[in-house]
Amino acid sequence: MPDYFVLGGCLRSELTFPELAESRDRAPDWTLTVGTLAPDNATEVLADSSLTPTCRIRVSLRDGHLRYHHSCAGTFEIAPSGREIVFDAAASHDLNAARNDLVARLLLYCVDRRNIAWLHGSAVRIENAAVAFLGRSGAGKSTLALALAHGGCDHVCDDVLPISCSDQPTIWSSDDIIRLHDDSKSRLALKAPFLRRESDGKFLLSHRALEGTPSSAARPAAGQIPLSAIYILDPVAPNEGTARLIRSLLQPRTALPLLIQHLKLPTVIRSDDPARAMKQLGVVAAAVPVYSLRVPRDWSALSAAVTQIIEWHRGSAVKPAVSAAGEAVA
Repeated sequence: MPDYFVLGGCLRSELTFPELAESRDRAPDWTLTVGTLAPDNATEVLADSSLTPTCRIRVSLRDGHLRYHHSCAGTFEIAPSGREIVFDAAASHDLNAARNDLVARLLLYCVDRRNIAWLHGSAVRIENAAVAFLGRSGAGKSTLALALAHGGCDHVCDDVLPISCSDQPTIWSSDDIIRLHDDSKSRLALKAPFLRRESDGKFLLSHRALEGTPSSAARPAAGQIPLSAIYILDPVAPNEGTARLIRSLLQPRTALPLLIQHLKLPTVIRSDDPARAMKQLGVVAAAVPVYSLRVPRDWSALSAAVTQIIEWHRGSAVKPAVSAAGEAVA
């Protein structure tokens, strides 16, 4: 079975994942086999709802085994250890949907959540430290990270941002994928072939596909990297009064609820997850500067934004340049 690099770990899988990079010289964290599952006789149904008019999702539990049934994509069952997964493709009409279910929903149930916070964000390395970007969908996280890679930074991760929750937080690459809207792909990765287009319209590209293109600097940085700053993106239209970046340093008590909004949650949330996540992100917010970053939604301003961010982070330490009141930085 091939081994794949995903969520910072190794997935050994009988189901192929063309979008994932090969994992080498590492013992598997999870093993996925393809087989036939017995009828669902769960003792506890955790969820049963319509995803679309033609597809339903049912999540159930029996003797510690979590079963996830997607009527259009197949059924997964996760063993109590969280390390063994069985996929029954009998009902699968869409293997890409099954692959997405595993990576985006189910593996997050299996990862280390006691020592790591998993956020929806992107990151780059500038010199010796990492800078992370959070924001609502479409805010420009992936675009800004890839543009910084164009500018000479090392790309670290896209979409899934793992942060070690300690007084010296680190991050690392979570997979080999970059997800771009069509306008970002046409400007930053026009000639790069894409693996597929997701239901939300985003193109999935691998770092390998970017090699030999102007975005070849987007190869993921290896190893754990000290985290020097987190930016929460606040995109503004060009006619809203600014053509330059404005960053505001947030107090930890203000940053914490904003960080919580960007948690990536698994299909099933355990009873202790919310309290643990709040404690973890409180540690991160106290250890790392968190900024609100007003970003002009203007392609002509992107190069200047890249230059400014790199300048802010030259050297291994962040050089705070704003007050909590939101003083503009030229």
